[in-house]
Amino acid sequence: MNTSVKVHGKVCLLKGGDSQEREISLLTAKECLLALSELGYDSHDYDFSGDVGELVDHLKTDPPDCVLNALHGGSGENGNVQALLNLMKIPYSHSGVAASAMAMDKRISRRLFASNGLRIPEGFVKKWDEFKANPTMDYPFVVKEIDGGSSAGVYVVNDVKALQAIEWKYKNNEVLVEKYIPGLELSVSVLNNNPVAVTNIVVSNGFYDYRNKYSTGCSFHEIPAKIPEKVRKLAMEYAMTAHAALGCRWISRSDFRYDHVADELCILEVNTQPGMTKLSLVPEQAKYVGISFNQLVQWIVEEACYDI
Repeated sequence: MNTSVKVHGKVCLLKGGDSQEREISLLTAKECLLALSELGYDSHDYDFSGDVGELVDHLKTDPPDCVLNALHGGSGENGNVQALLNLMKIPYSHSGVAASAMAMDKRISRRLFASNGLRIPEGFVKKWDEFKANPTMDYPFVVKEIDGGSSAGVYVVNDVKALQAIEWKYKNNEVLVEKYIPGLELSVSVLNNNPVAVTNIVVSNGFYDYRNKYSTGCSFHEIPAKIPEKVRKLAMEYAMTAHAALGCRWISRSDFRYDHVADELCILEVNTQPGMTKLSLVPEQAKYVGISFNQLVQWIVEEACYDI
């Protein structure tokens, strides 16, 4: 990774959005905007409310050389904003339309992973009200949104009482139901089309949900993960295979469950726009291999936004 290129260009940092991950996007944007300032970029941020017309007007009024996409979830990560930027011929960071759309839709990504020889948890998609009335998966299992992120809308269900207590409040009535995989929560970043490291996410209480993900002291990141070497290599191989199969550009993060008793590794999902907060995994793994946060942001802008 070249982190010594010359700083240039006018950068618009897209933040906020209208998804349930808005708060995390704002935290990512805060860190990235500070880095852009310290690096000397001519940069500004734009809080995307979900109004496409207003976004188009802003980009036409103050046209950037490049967009650093700090949106998470929703239209900012599912290919819609990427398609708009393609039409406006504005270079942007992270993955393109197809990869973003396929990675966000777990129905599609699960099929793609399986067709490329990657192990996935047993599971299916069903309408929430139908499944709640007649659960057809043995406990424990996991219920999650088919197009969500940041572990919002994810429930580990251990019994019928826990199932009936869930109040589904998300727009899409379809849910992904997966067999619960006991063991370790692992994550692998891919930077510059190379897997970086394997992190074991150790949670102090419960599972790696939204609160444990973004609250200080609720989880511990063990890097490198203390796992067998063959599992480390397999996780990195899986991450690179998934990254390539989706057609991701430059940067992604793959999440896994590893059942150390059964010695089975399952891929859960690929994040095409992983978080860049102080608690995020990608900056932490980059730092582990000697890349500072500012160098990482500079590389994302210079390579992803200009080398296309």
